[in-house]
Amino acid sequence: MSSWWKQVKRKLRRARVRLLRSAGQPEQIAGGMALGLFVAMLPLLGLQLPLVVLVAELLRRLAHIHVSRVAALAGVWLTNPLTAAPLYGLCYVVGRPLAHYLLPVSFRSTNTESAALDLSALSFSGPDALEVVLGLVLGSLMLGVPTAWLGYRITYGMVSRQRALREQRRARRTRAPGLVAGT
Repeated sequence: MSSWWKQVKRKLRRARVRLLRSAGQPEQIAGGMALGLFVAMLPLLGLQLPLVVLVAELLRRLAHIHVSRVAALAGVWLTNPLTAAPLYGLCYVVGRPLAHYLLPVSFRSTNTESAALDLSALSFSGPDALEVVLGLVLGSLMLGVPTAWLGYRITYGMVSRQRALREQRRARRTRAPGLVAGT
């Protein structure tokens, strides 16, 4: 295995451990991850980091819901330069049928032979642009909710297991204080 892959794996493991050991209750950390994953699905590349911090702060101040900003920022990194194009393409493919259904007939594209993801449709304006943008936004929302829910469940389970294991280790250490290794 090449050394760059080992470095990537080591950094990912450190980030996971840091996230699991971060301060806060498991539901706060999982809530932050869910918020970050939901915002990551929105087609706002470049605005996601400030948006997730703003939403986390608004949740804390207005609704008294505390979410981990660290976990939220980590969740936003679902969309990065390597994953943004395939992810947003999937969002468009998922949202396009609903956008086509919601738009009035006068706004719909007259090209009936276009496929679900036709690259020639990317050079457009007017009604076609509205359909593409609406399809992307609707698909992002439709995929963002289950992604956030799944991220919450997985993160909550991981943090809870990590904390339970830590408590078991502490309990073992306090139960056997008189044992000395090798005797």
